[in-house]
Amino acid sequence: MEDGALDAYLLWEFSKKTVQNTLETSLAGTEDIVRSMTIARELLAEVSPSAKVKMVRLFSPSSQRARLLEEKRWVLEEYPVSRLGTVLPYMGDLPIEEIVKSFAEVADFVRQQAASGSASTSVRYICSLSRIPDILQMIPIMVIEPGSEQRRPDVMKERDREDLPIFPAEGYIEDGNHRALALALADPNRTTIPSYVGRAA
Repeated sequence: MEDGALDAYLLWEFSKKTVQNTLETSLAGTEDIVRSMTIARELLAEVSPSAKVKMVRLFSPSSQRARLLEEKRWVLEEYPVSRLGTVLPYMGDLPIEEIVKSFAEVADFVRQQAASGSASTSVRYICSLSRIPDILQMIPIMVIEPGSEQRRPDVMKERDREDLPIFPAEGYIEDGNHRALALALADPNRTTIPSYVGRAA
């Protein structure tokens, strides 16, 4: 297992509530976010790998993400937006008809919704995160290759929507959809996203 991918995942889990609370009140408090992340990094540095695996299992509602963290070979790289798909079969309250498309198309949809003043919880959250792109850059998302692992009919069957055409992405976002979309919202010309990419070991 690549500790970097695991640490990035746990760092966001530890810091997410502080980020949400800060952005809901005032952008002036971004130093609180950085302070929270610094403390989280220090705590993670003191935890043994075996203990970190247990923590991942606690954070995940199922063992799927823990299994992926343990079984994949993780490499940190700038992943092309053009090769990305979002995680399925759901992502917040975004319409499933939209999230089966490419990441770039989902980003365009979110951008249009934001411009129209959408009341969607996910759109509002993505918009708030887009105010702190420099901080988001510090926490790479998780991407799984091949994308076909996520885009199986049985995965979509969970929502009775296996009939929907699904974009055949080379990689899909396993964790960090909202952060990645926030980066795309902050910079429409962005062509890559900082990512830990998990491939067969």
